[in-house]
Amino acid sequence: MRRLLVITLSVVLILSLSVAALADDRDVVVTPVKSTIATPIMLGPAGPAQDCQVGNLNAPATAIYDFIAAPEVYKLAFDPGATCTVCPLGMNVTTIHVILQVASACDIVMTVDLEEAAYGADPTCPTPGPVVCTSVPYNVSLPGAGLYDIGLPITCDCVPADRTYLLGFSIESVSCARGPALVTDAGPATACTNWNDYGAGWYDLLAQYPTWPGDLIVFADVDCCTPPVPVDKSTWGAIKALYKN
Repeated sequence: MRRLLVITLSVVLILSLSVAALADDRDVVVTPVKSTIATPIMLGPAGPAQDCQVGNLNAPATAIYDFIAAPEVYKLAFDPGATCTVCPLGMNVTTIHVILQVASACDIVMTVDLEEAAYGADPTCPTPGPVVCTSVPYNVSLPGAGLYDIGLPITCDCVPADRTYLLGFSIESVSCARGPALVTDAGPATACTNWNDYGAGWYDLLAQYPTWPGDLIVFADVDCCTPPVPVDKSTWGAIKALYKN
């Protein structure tokens, strides 16, 4: 048992050192975006107009090239009430938008997701938690150099709007020699907001890179909805109403 514990601790230490080494290999080289107006690239059928949008709706300001090392995942923590006050009860995320910049034409295989926030020792620091919904993989074709608003449809259930969530995107592969650049707002970046996983665990981009310039530009189209009430929290009258013909 003792030998097993030593081996387990050794594996954890190696994984931790691997993440640190990978992070240390990447430099945060910030350049201004080519344009603050992103060209929309929307996949899937056009849906009805959304009730509101959640996430980071700030203007794009900086691009970070030579940072993405596919496959990897990024998450942005957000409070729905910060940008959407018309959906006080619940929200249904229908499309997730990711702003990326490329130096040349590029095909990117990616997915998007919504997940609940988890909290560890610090109750004020939302970290990636249980996944609520995830999209199918999309092959996104960017026709040339520029700034793009990539909108990817997703099917999600109605969730309560009174808590923190995370919008995520996974870069599975890229075809261009110089990969896409992450895009942030003008900053300053917010702690416990921008998360990255190389495959060995989550870390806060600002905590790892003190010069991280701003928050990732990720946002979502939302429809208002009413989350279902669990039966064990319903009144007896409400429960009986479920069985009426």
